[in-house]
Amino acid sequence: MVEQGYSVPVRGVYRLEVDITESAVYTQGIFLDRLHSVDSTYWNGKPVGSTGRFSPDYYPYWISSRFYSIPAGSISLGKNILEVQIECREVEFMCGIFRNIPRMGSYESIKDELIYEDLRQLIFASLFFGIFIQQAISYILNRSSHAGLYLAATAILFVTWRIPILHKIHFLDWDPELLVRTLFFSQCMFPCTIILFVYSLFEEKPSRIVISLLSLDVIIAFIQFFPLKPDYRFQFVYLWYVLLAFKVPLLITLLARFYNKKSEAIVVSIGALVATCFGILDIVSDLAIGKNQYLSQYGIFAFMFSGILAIGIQNARTRKALKNLNESLEMIVGQRTQELEKQYRILSDEMHMAGSLQSKLIPSMQGDVCGLKVNSVYIPMEKIGGDYYDFYIHDQDTVMFLLCDVLGHGIPAALIASMLKISFLELGPKHKEPDRLLEELNQKMIPVVDKNYITALACSFDLKSMEVRYSVMGHPNPIFVSGEGKAPVILDGKGPILGWIKEAKIQSWKMNLCQGDRYFFYTDGITEAQNSYKELFGEERLLELLSDGRNLEPNLLNKKILDSVRVYSPKLSDDLTFFTVEMP
Repeated sequence: MVEQGYSVPVRGVYRLEVDITESAVYTQGIFLDRLHSVDSTYWNGKPVGSTGRFSPDYYPYWISSRFYSIPAGSISLGKNILEVQIECREVEFMCGIFRNIPRMGSYESIKDELIYEDLRQLIFASLFFGIFIQQAISYILNRSSHAGLYLAATAILFVTWRIPILHKIHFLDWDPELLVRTLFFSQCMFPCTIILFVYSLFEEKPSRIVISLLSLDVIIAFIQFFPLKPDYRFQFVYLWYVLLAFKVPLLITLLARFYNKKSEAIVVSIGALVATCFGILDIVSDLAIGKNQYLSQYGIFAFMFSGILAIGIQNARTRKALKNLNESLEMIVGQRTQELEKQYRILSDEMHMAGSLQSKLIPSMQGDVCGLKVNSVYIPMEKIGGDYYDFYIHDQDTVMFLLCDVLGHGIPAALIASMLKISFLELGPKHKEPDRLLEELNQKMIPVVDKNYITALACSFDLKSMEVRYSVMGHPNPIFVSGEGKAPVILDGKGPILGWIKEAKIQSWKMNLCQGDRYFFYTDGITEAQNSYKELFGEERLLELLSDGRNLEPNLLNKKILDSVRVYSPKLSDDLTFFTVEMP
């Protein structure tokens, strides 16, 4: 209308005489392309359709297709009058009929033509939606780079940008206001995701200037979601154009910086150049023939394809680097494995030797010891252990037994057990009383024990006075099996753990020794053995075995106990040590 000499705002009527030479049988259609104005269309004075709202609630809904049906009965042979009432109030944009001349014919034929025009747009929308799905899934499966996420966002924004211009959308009677807001929002957000894609592709952190420009784009985009007057809406678009003019040099600078460093920069640059060329052709064709050919979508598709290719190149480089790294790691692991196997063999040999030495430090108590029947069992969890037992004969009528259990197992526990052996060699001859022996042994072990703790039990058998005296330091109490056939009982006794309290006071318990009496000494490796259900072997099972085996010789009794524990707990979780002393 401005080009026709009218000034905006304006309200007027386009009037066209149409000669009809043949009678219409079917409903006819008239397509006015897109009017950037409010319109109300009449055929021979009868309304056939309208779009937008006239003043005072003016809104043009310029994006809508103006395709109206004319009933066959309203068409006369000869002269017919087409009137299009127009109101235009936008000073920021062209108004009136300017895209193309009205097209008239069979309603269904024109509708098919319009849908066919949509086909190209739908194909591109499908391609871009496919890019969105592919990149979104790729990002979900592999979050190592955000480039795929931004490329997916770019694709879906393009789809929501182009869908509102489809004729088919308007045939479905979608809310035109929602379509307008969606189009402008997507348009304003589109460059943001492109720039973020390029920055993330090169793992560059956007500068404050870029972040500020993108933030303004986002603000404008969300403003477009609010109801605005048409002029205001286009003013925000012009502001967006200004911001776009600042962003393009920043993007070119970023691509130029990496152009000779990374091949993906070359690929993306070519895609950006193609997109620019098609965008310019789109503008030129729009100005030359007055009809938008939407050529820019070809360029944008080329850019998107270049982005996918750039991500593929980057992933290929990453996979190659990862492959080289894996090969290097495999070689290093192989070398380290050989070294570890060598060290393991050395350590295994040393452990075997240490186990042999430890077995020599722990006496084998089999048969007669000072007139008592004795049998012992010692099975370390590993090749060496932390349990220790020993005895010292003071004279032909008195013998002292010592049983210790060091927390843990393996080399640290075995070293402490060796120190106990050395200390007992010194203290055994000096003390006939178990409490005095443990008190002095405690003093010697205080500097040695750190995080480990030691339980100990000392027991003296005096065959002259027929008396048994014993002392306990945190150790399981001995079990007494009477020669008179009574049920086995766990004897009384308690005391502090060895090596924790410097001035520990140890009590001594005593009882008479009779013929046939039997004493069973053990570490908690028996009672704390577990089966597959994590159930403990426990004291009750041990007492039952001692009761059932009261008529067995000590060696046969110990074998029965050992077999029972191994059946109950095939895999030991602690050292297993016990011995039986019987008064014949």
